[in-house]
Amino acid sequence: MNRPAFVANHRSSNFGCYFCLVIILLFTIGCAGVQSISEEAVQEKLTQIKLGLTTKEEIENLFGKNHSTDQSSWTYHLLDSAIAISQSTRNGWAGLFPLTFATVPTNTRALITVTFKDSQTVTSLKVERFFNTPFINDYFYFLDRDAELESAARAGETSNFRIGAFDKSAGKLVLEDDANNGQIVVEFNKPILHVTSINPYDRLSNEYRVFIKRETQFIDKIFASTNKAIIVSGP
Repeated sequence: MNRPAFVANHRSSNFGCYFCLVIILLFTIGCAGVQSISEEAVQEKLTQIKLGLTTKEEIENLFGKNHSTDQSSWTYHLLDSAIAISQSTRNGWAGLFPLTFATVPTNTRALITVTFKDSQTVTSLKVERFFNTPFINDYFYFLDRDAELESAARAGETSNFRIGAFDKSAGKLVLEDDANNGQIVVEFNKPILHVTSINPYDRLSNEYRVFIKRETQFIDKIFASTNKAIIVSGP
């Protein structure tokens, strides 16, 4: 007489155990799979890179072996991630069928591109950050000659920036956009040519896209010039 009640209670108990196991599993996987990239952590690793000295092995120790490769360059995509959960169904009913867990990217926080020369040490470093406004990108080039900032100034003007400041003795050039809000700062402290891009615009705005387009044009010219030793002068 009491068997139906016993079966119902047994099923309810099994479901309760299953539910508890799922909660524990979600907590465990969530702790292991969720990743949030901090700007401070990225910057701490970047400060350990020394152009002309840091090797491929040391770069992998900092950022890992999971990178895309293009000729002599490696690119690291630093992404926030979260756990995505799905459940298989049978005849349209989920019931107690198995859950599937996967780690999925949610937001790109930084792109880091490292270029190596024949000796396997870092010769240039590109850092694109997507944390907060202003969005700051850094470009570093290892040069074995003096940088000629006049060439960088011409490259800026042909990329639709205007010269805001130019101090040749200090090795510093400042380029500005139309609204005088965005800036590109070029500094040469031998042997490092350092370009800093400061983009103050919202990532969804047209101003942001225009600035990025101009920045890309300028950096392409700088990169080509450093590789071909055009942005250099004699003693």
